[in-house]
Amino acid sequence: MDSTDSPVSTDEREPVFVGYGTYRPRLDDKGRLTIPAKFRAPLENGLVVCNWFTNALSVFPEDEFNALVKKIRPTANRSARHMAFYRILVSGADVQQLDKQGRISIPSGQRGYAGLDKDCVVNGLGERLEVWDATAWDRYNEENLPAFSEMEGASLGIEF
Repeated sequence: MDSTDSPVSTDEREPVFVGYGTYRPRLDDKGRLTIPAKFRAPLENGLVVCNWFTNALSVFPEDEFNALVKKIRPTANRSARHMAFYRILVSGADVQQLDKQGRISIPSGQRGYAGLDKDCVVNGLGERLEVWDATAWDRYNEENLPAFSEMEGASLGIEF
């Protein structure tokens, strides 16, 4: 493995835990999404909504997003593809605060990227949330559930 293939270095700080689970809130007519109550506390000091892989959005506590940007910034110079990823991630990020009802506004560009209309899925993935169009999530889940069922712990480097 050469230096361009080496993994991104990690820092020693403990990531903020947002939560686990799947919820199905709806976007209102103004493009606002209610964040499930169990996920709100770690997001109260600010959050970042950004485009993510598989045409979903991610919601990070602001400090977590800043730590991610700090880690990936040095990789942007590795190739045009890395720079494109960095530019799109950072330039499309939207810093927000939860409103009094625990809602965030999903900008129209992000709604378009993720195909969000009304029915959404919010998945807690530990240090961040993912926001999916409900139909897209159901399709993704259906397509990938057989692979999950067949996965062996050894292939993940873990023992059960």
